[in-house]
Amino acid sequence: MNAEEIKVGCFQVVIAVLLAINYVIVAMSHALPVFHNYTPKFYCQEKNGTRRTHGCRELVNASVAINYTSGLEESADSNLCFGDYQFATEFGENSVVTEWGLICEKRYLTFLGPAVYYVGLLMGAWIAGLLSDRIGRLPVQAICLYTQGTMAVAMYVVQNYPTFLALRGLQGVFVQGLQNSTYILSLELFPAKARTFVALVMQIAWAIGLMLLAGLSYAIPDWRILQLAVSVPTAITVLYIWILPESPRWLLAKGKTTEADMAVERIAKYNVCCTRSRKENKAKPETNAPENTTPVKPERKSRVSCADLKKSKTDSEEKEEAINLLTKVADAAQQKVQKTSLRGISENLENKIPKTEPTPKPTQCENEEKEQEKEKGKEKEKGSAPSSSKSHRKSKSISQPAGNQRLSTKNTYDIVELRTPAKKEMLNNDEEKATVKIEEKSNAQTDQELAQLFKSKLMRKHSVIMIIQWLTSSMAFCVFMALIPNFPANRHVTFALGGILEIATYVFLYFVLSRYGRRVPISAYQSVSGVICIAIAAIIILTEPTFGIDLAKTILLILGREVVMSVTFIVYLYTIEIYPTVVRGTCLGLCTVFAKIGSLCTPHVISSEKYFPVTVALIIVGIFSLVSGALALLLPETADNVLPDAVKDCELAAKRRDKKSNENLNNEDTHADEDLSEREVLRARLFSEDWVDAGNGILVNFTENKSSE
Repeated sequence: MNAEEIKVGCFQVVIAVLLAINYVIVAMSHALPVFHNYTPKFYCQEKNGTRRTHGCRELVNASVAINYTSGLEESADSNLCFGDYQFATEFGENSVVTEWGLICEKRYLTFLGPAVYYVGLLMGAWIAGLLSDRIGRLPVQAICLYTQGTMAVAMYVVQNYPTFLALRGLQGVFVQGLQNSTYILSLELFPAKARTFVALVMQIAWAIGLMLLAGLSYAIPDWRILQLAVSVPTAITVLYIWILPESPRWLLAKGKTTEADMAVERIAKYNVCCTRSRKENKAKPETNAPENTTPVKPERKSRVSCADLKKSKTDSEEKEEAINLLTKVADAAQQKVQKTSLRGISENLENKIPKTEPTPKPTQCENEEKEQEKEKGKEKEKGSAPSSSKSHRKSKSISQPAGNQRLSTKNTYDIVELRTPAKKEMLNNDEEKATVKIEEKSNAQTDQELAQLFKSKLMRKHSVIMIIQWLTSSMAFCVFMALIPNFPANRHVTFALGGILEIATYVFLYFVLSRYGRRVPISAYQSVSGVICIAIAAIIILTEPTFGIDLAKTILLILGREVVMSVTFIVYLYTIEIYPTVVRGTCLGLCTVFAKIGSLCTPHVISSEKYFPVTVALIIVGIFSLVSGALALLLPETADNVLPDAVKDCELAAKRRDKKSNENLNNEDTHADEDLSEREVLRARLFSEDWVDAGNGILVNFTENKSSE
């Protein structure tokens, strides 16, 4: 059974929804720094007075710095702050900044938290990608899911900032692994026609996670309790993690055909649950017999013979009979062994004990020898008559003396008793060796595929283009997010509205991808992103800041943010569809590493306005986006194509596309040649004296009629 032949049913829909919960967890974890680093208004409260001075103060020259959060500037002749900084919080809000006082001279530590988290994401993308290709998508997903949940709970009891940074970095490692493994598994469980919709479900779950985080942060002002609330969905996953199947594509690519067939049959079996009622409803009118049908004569029941009864026995009955016979034979052998052993013991005792009687009695062995002589005489009288199976068995058992019989039966019994566990151990060892060999072959296969990936010119070209797409999109997203101004509305409301806007963007993009594929949309969106960056830079350089200019710039920034989010949607989907199954996790992790590098470098470049103006960064990112949009046209179209399992599949698909294009060109050339030949014939007829134009494109040859006459 093929994974592409399975129709999408209720079981797969449930799987998609359950995997979307993992994406909600990932979105909330990625967006937590926005609420961790929230800095409310603060002031200096003197110890021996009631005077409050807003803003940071430098101890060297007693000059007052600007409080960027409150927007207040104090005069330079105010006294030094000999007290502590206090925060003017609303509704008892408590963030990482307020708890450890990350303001003024400690303000750089607020940038250190997201940087450490992004380093963890970078490491997690690469490590989880390698592991998902070697041990499977589902084990990596389970490990990352519960480890990051444990880290989230551990941050609730953290008492110092360095420990918080360490736990946050470790959480980033497992959160990125959860994101990549979940996305790969969700797309590999569905056929080609449903992949775009599944990607839409994942991105909508991302936006729902952002809106859920906005609501939780509004209801829970303390960051520690918020950390526990965010880890609740991780605890819910315990109820359904065992339902999720492993990717049949990965199992088949690794050579585990039996497990792949079992996974596909399981999906097909549970998909029938939702369609069974429909089939029954459709089958009811078909079962009604027509009115004019003739009655069918029932078949006459014949008598059943013993042979038929023997044939009708099921395999289970035969197995039970065989087991009963074997147990009877074993019991009989045990009884014989016991008898012979008792005989041997009695004989030894009789030999050791001195005899008191003058005349010895005939022993049992002598009686047996006499009986044997009698039976031999009877057999001689019978001559060559065939003996029955019972008499034959008796003669075999009696022909040996008691001592030999005892030894032989005992030896046979001991051999059987000792060899059975040895055979089991041998089988277990063989099975273990077979599993180890399969794992070694699968690991060697991944290494070979990686080597072929770097050797193949086609895949190297695709990899370079995809890395450029990831790097450019991450840089553009950081630029837009850094330049969007803070709105006067509540930050929770702004965050929730951003999630709603993302859902609308993803739904619109779904119809675009379903109609135009992947290549043309990603090129168009990257080009639009580059144009927006250059337009914002031109507005900043050529115009003066007014209300209308600021409004236009804000609208362009929001539009650019949504365009870049669309690019991220397409890039994730495109990466899964381009790379083969055996190295898909590794390649996705490699692309994510370059994206996180761009996310790490861009904010620091933008923050250093004195040495590197914002307009220069906008122009550079805009040029990169335009170049990446042009390079995206070199990628193949992957919409509604089966996911490749190996590098050879990608190369074969490229060759098929080349053949189709060559055939189309040849067909066009033949049509063009035919058109040219027809045109030449018409031209010759028009310019000849024999053919006359009769009007309406009709040519008449009068010489043929004359010759016929």
